Amino acid sequence: MAEEQTLNPNVCYNLSYFKDLMKGLRKIDDNIMLQMNSTNIHSEDACATIFGQLSEAYRKRENTIQYCLKVLDEELTEKQKELQEDPDDYDIRDSIFTDESKRRMIHNELVVEDIVRERSLKVFREKCRAHRIPKEFKKFLKREA
Repeated sequence: MAEEQTLNPNVCYNLSYFKDLMKGLRKIDDNIMLQMNSTNIHSEDACATIFGQLSEAYRKRENTIQYCLKVLDEELTEKQKELQEDPDDYDIRDSIFTDESKRRMIHNELVVEDIVRERSLKVFREKCRAHRIPKEFKKFLKREA
């Protein structure tokens, strides 16, 4: 369900919707132990398939979080400009406060993401010891260019 949802600014403004989307995108991580136990871990192909699924899920989640941070940053920049034009507009002040809170909550998902990745990769490494993780993917995990 969550994978089929299209990413648009509304996802970023509705935190319940955003959290549901992230929950759906984290299903593979939630089920990794079951998947690893039901897979022939001595099969390089099976490990490669699971790794491909994990890396795709990581990228989708990272893209979702970064997209929403960008959307909220743009919205906040626009509202800050409006507030400069009319410093006494308390509706804009309230709206800025609300958007800043949403942004912090979405940014906190990066911390959650690191924990989820660490947990699922630990299980993967324990079960698929022979599978090498590409350097590019390690850079991605560290959020390097």
